[in-house]
Amino acid sequence: MKANGARHDSYRSAIWRALVIPAAAAIAAPALATDAQAAERTVTGSVSMRIMDYESFGRNTVCNRGFSLTPRAVKSGFSNSITLSSKCGGEIRVEVHYKLDIDPNGVIRVTEGLVKFYEGDSENTSDLDGASAFANIILFPGASASRNIHVQNWSEGQPDDKADVTLTLRN
Repeated sequence: MKANGARHDSYRSAIWRALVIPAAAAIAAPALATDAQAAERTVTGSVSMRIMDYESFGRNTVCNRGFSLTPRAVKSGFSNSITLSSKCGGEIRVEVHYKLDIDPNGVIRVTEGLVKFYEGDSENTSDLDGASAFANIILFPGASASRNIHVQNWSEGQPDDKADVTLTLRN
C-alpha cells in the first residue's frame, strides 16, 4: 500500500510542477520585459520650425525647417540633453533644448524643455530676445507625443519676429 501512496504523491507532485512552473514563468516574463524596457529605450522623432524674420522694409523672411531626429538610446539612471538649432533671414537663430529621462517602467519623460529665440545683427548673435519653456511630455513604450511651442521677440516688442516649433517624439 505504501508503494501506491508514494506513486500517488509522486504523480501529484509532477502535476503540481507541470502547472506551477509555467504559471510562474508567465508571471515572471512581464517583470523581465519591464526591466528590459526600462534598461534602455530608443527615442526617435522630428522637429519642424516655421521662423519669421520681420523686416521694416520689403517682405518678411519666412523659413520652414524640418529635421528627423537621430535615434537616441535612453538608459535608466542617465539623462540625455538634446539641443537643435535653425537659422533664418541672416538675423535669427532658434534653439530647442530638452532632456530625456526614463523611469523603471520604460516611460520616457521630456523635462527641462526650452525654445530660445535669438535676433540680432547675425544668426550667430548672443542677443536672446525670447524663450518659451515646455516639459512633462510623457512617452509610454510604443507611443508618441507632439508639443507645439511658440516663441517670439518679446524683448524688443517685435511680435512678427517669431517661431512656431513642433516637437514630435516616439518611444
